[in-house]
Amino acid sequence: MTLSTEVTDSLDGVGADDLFALDGTVGALGSRGRLVQHSQDPRWTPRYVVVRDGGRLRAALPIFLGNGTQWSDQIHNPEDWGYHQPLVPDKSALVGGRLEIRGSLRCADEPDVIAAVTDALSAIPELRGRELFFGYLPPDQRRIAEAIFGPVTWLAEYDDFTYPEEVIRGSLMDLPQPVRYTIRHGERKAAELGIVAEVTPWRDYEGDACELIAAHNERKGQTDHPELVRYRMDRWDECDEVTVLVAHASRDGAAGGAVTLLLFRDEVEVYEVGLPEQDDRHTFYIHLTFNEPRRIARDQGCAVVRAGLGAPQPKRIRGARAVPRHCGRAPDTLL
Repeated sequence: MTLSTEVTDSLDGVGADDLFALDGTVGALGSRGRLVQHSQDPRWTPRYVVVRDGGRLRAALPIFLGNGTQWSDQIHNPEDWGYHQPLVPDKSALVGGRLEIRGSLRCADEPDVIAAVTDALSAIPELRGRELFFGYLPPDQRRIAEAIFGPVTWLAEYDDFTYPEEVIRGSLMDLPQPVRYTIRHGERKAAELGIVAEVTPWRDYEGDACELIAAHNERKGQTDHPELVRYRMDRWDECDEVTVLVAHASRDGAAGGAVTLLLFRDEVEVYEVGLPEQDDRHTFYIHLTFNEPRRIARDQGCAVVRAGLGAPQPKRIRGARAVPRHCGRAPDTLL
């Protein structure tokens, strides 16, 4: 194996398929187009450690160096992970990604590749004196992080849910009886209430999904605004490889909620949901976050539906599988 290594501030020369081949488990949130968007944010300075074996990509480890004095990533917030020391952006770095609930080092689990990445990291002067934070890494990526950076203090763990192919494409008769019953019950309940959903490409959508999502997030304690929702979804709509849809559900002509969906390769991702406070909101929630994504996935020939973090009980009883994702910290002295 003859490896070449470079440290760069962009993914120029790294193709989407090559990046996906390093780690296909992060979905749209880890697509090349999305990483490029994050790299354009002036609040963070990107660095990529790129390792190749001839023409074959073996690593494209992303690092985002914080700038300024105000922490600007609500998703990767170490305080939420149980880290209670002062956060200083220009003394910190996010390793493996930012602003998403899935991270990846995008590094082949091979000793020579890991050694090449480690050597390259030790030669990056901007990393010195910074705390290194790792957000939402699955177990295999956690092991790679420890192989590169040494002992990492893992601060928090979250379950990330995915509905597998047998739930999406398969026959209900082949699923365990409790799962089959729960799915059918949810479909019958939505039909009894007369809930219908209209699916529209984001760029053609003219409804109030942004207002619904922002209000829903505010009730959960998150700072949000309809224009921020619109900005987030416009950015996704500009993202290479990703198609953005909105499913807007109503009952008797009255709006009952909306969900935004990301289509990426053979997956559908449930992204953000907005529900008003009303008695039948649970049925709307199930219809928008399971029934409709499952139907759309089947229509589009997709194999899985990604359901994200939180709400474990309604996801597990419909056959979702959980991947643990770990968030942690390492001091720069490990480099």
